[in-house]
Amino acid sequence: MDSSTNNLDTINSDIALSKIEADDLRKEVKGKTLQVYLLLARAKDQDFGVREIYHRLGFSSVSIAAYHLKKLESINLVKKTSDNRYQVTKLYPLGSYEEFFVLKGKYLPKEAFFLAFSSSSLFFALLFFLFKMWGPMLTLLFANVILGTIYSWMRFLSIYKNRDAEEE
Repeated sequence: MDSSTNNLDTINSDIALSKIEADDLRKEVKGKTLQVYLLLARAKDQDFGVREIYHRLGFSSVSIAAYHLKKLESINLVKKTSDNRYQVTKLYPLGSYEEFFVLKGKYLPKEAFFLAFSSSSLFFALLFFLFKMWGPMLTLLFANVILGTIYSWMRFLSIYKNRDAEEE
């Protein structure tokens, strides 16, 4: 494993795409290019040859796999290794992973942070209830309700906005 594979986690933990960059990336990486990218992203620590990708994805010719690899290489999502194999360099939430974020080279659902906060605050609220500490308990429950409502509205508006964009 070369040093660039070891650096993948640090590269991805610092990635923050602007809305414009993410939209441009979605326009560039779709269809068969997206299939190639997702194959490489799922096996981020491995590298693949053009023929392997051709066989795994069932493309009609090797040149189709090569074309999409070159396209991904031109936008710096994959790199060609010294032995003419390809490896993902940057993980982005694309395609079926759009509802995920990348943390230390792993895809996690966007709801993970909210779920962690909600679960831990409800756990502490239960402890406060058991020890009859009403103020902190009510504060945590109220914060959960407020954040849950804000998060739900944000998700609703995001889904509604994306639906309108797809219909155009």
